[in-house]
Amino acid sequence: MRTFAPQPTWLSSKEMTPTITLTVPGTLRYRGIAVRVVAEAARLVSGSVPRDPDEPVDHDVRDPFDTAVVSAFMEIFNNVVIHAYRREDLGPIRIAITPSETGLVIEIEDQGCTFDLSAVAPLSTDHDLDALPEGGMGLHIARSMLDEVTYEPGPPNLWRLCKRLPASQVAREEVGRS
Repeated sequence: MRTFAPQPTWLSSKEMTPTITLTVPGTLRYRGIAVRVVAEAARLVSGSVPRDPDEPVDHDVRDPFDTAVVSAFMEIFNNVVIHAYRREDLGPIRIAITPSETGLVIEIEDQGCTFDLSAVAPLSTDHDLDALPEGGMGLHIARSMLDEVTYEPGPPNLWRLCKRLPASQVAREEVGRS
């Protein structure tokens, strides 16, 4: 899997942990598996725990960091399957997740059709909920929940999703490690 360069400035190489990689078929049927892995990686960063740590099927995400990461990831995963692969099993989706003490970087690679990021119209600022479109909101949702969303057309196409922990949470964790 190729990667963007350079890493985000807030992510120093000394705090990165090993990258978690997953490859799934490019269909919605495998979205749950990918989402579960991303959710657990987000938990590694946020320090959140399932409601009942002894219950193996309790995978709710409740921490705001975890929720933002999972929601944004699902939107981009859906876009890859629906638009890049046109809802056909045309190839794999490769996912590389790099957790750190201060944030999470997720790279999503596919062999599907390219996408023109500049063609995405900005959202209306009139705050009229009835004016919001029924579809086409995935990229806006991802951008609103993450610190960075980038795309490099391919092949292979490469998405990079970055989310930092809030500074207050990083400071609390640093005090806890002292």
